[in-house]
Amino acid sequence: MAKAKQSVTFLNPRTCGIYKNGAPRFKTDPSTGVRTDEIDNQLIEAVELYLAGKPSPGQAVIPLADVQRSQVLVPMYYDQRYNDAIRNLLSSLGVSGITIGELLSSGVITSRGGHGSPGNDQRSGTIPYIKVSDIRGLRINVNPTNLVPLAVAKRMWRGESSGLEAWDVITPNRASSNIGEFAILLPGEERVVVTKEVFVFRIADDSIWDAYYLHWALSLRAVREQWRRIALMQTNREDCGNRWKEIILPNPSSREWAREKSKAFRDYFTTIAKAKDRFVEEIQSSEHEYVANVAATIVPVDDQQEAGSS
Repeated sequence: MAKAKQSVTFLNPRTCGIYKNGAPRFKTDPSTGVRTDEIDNQLIEAVELYLAGKPSPGQAVIPLADVQRSQVLVPMYYDQRYNDAIRNLLSSLGVSGITIGELLSSGVITSRGGHGSPGNDQRSGTIPYIKVSDIRGLRINVNPTNLVPLAVAKRMWRGESSGLEAWDVITPNRASSNIGEFAILLPGEERVVVTKEVFVFRIADDSIWDAYYLHWALSLRAVREQWRRIALMQTNREDCGNRWKEIILPNPSSREWAREKSKAFRDYFTTIAKAKDRFVEEIQSSEHEYVANVAATIVPVDDQQEAGSS
């Protein structure tokens, strides 16, 4: 007689009847948005359904071998509700999905991490140090209190240059609430030190994909929702493990289709890049001194001299 396959049942209720401050949590009428007198306790409801042999929203029954292989015992990871939006989007777009892992293995994109974190006492120089909190609003933010000397930057880079390139796409990968929020590097922004806790994606095969389409796809709400499933809490901070390779993106049916979908991103960032070129040119030719975050938009003169003499 064949041995029955073992499985693990995961329940992922999203409420337990109270808020984190201990106050009772009440349901709201979905049609009016008005609060009702009924306690919102999905935890009790899920357990009662399970004991009655009925499924609850977000429930998953996973073969034990698959659970052991993934080494994940967090119910959220198996809750397919987080993938509903991308499935619906792919259907409406009429295209298939492709995972980040498949893009990596097929050579369409490459991935690397950041450089590291210089000490607080080393943040007095000319090279911007970018923390995870500086990745906001589709761009990297230069904090004038986090500029490091060129010598420190080279040590973090492990060489003469950062290894970053224009149009690289970056997101935090650990210990941040903005995991899955991407920024794109413009020309002239490559000379930075980036904290180690990031993913840096780069287009390697541009026959169909380009950086603008990649950024567009990664910025879709349906894609961002998936990061909530795979960015799990490790002790006291979020961590993506290798699960980020499971994120599904719309796979463009043609280069023309990809360019049409990402046109707004292409127009926006190329316009900013051109405007920044003009800005830097005028700043470089100016006789005035500027605050650090303005000066950090260009390679300072002393930086250029040090680079040339090293």
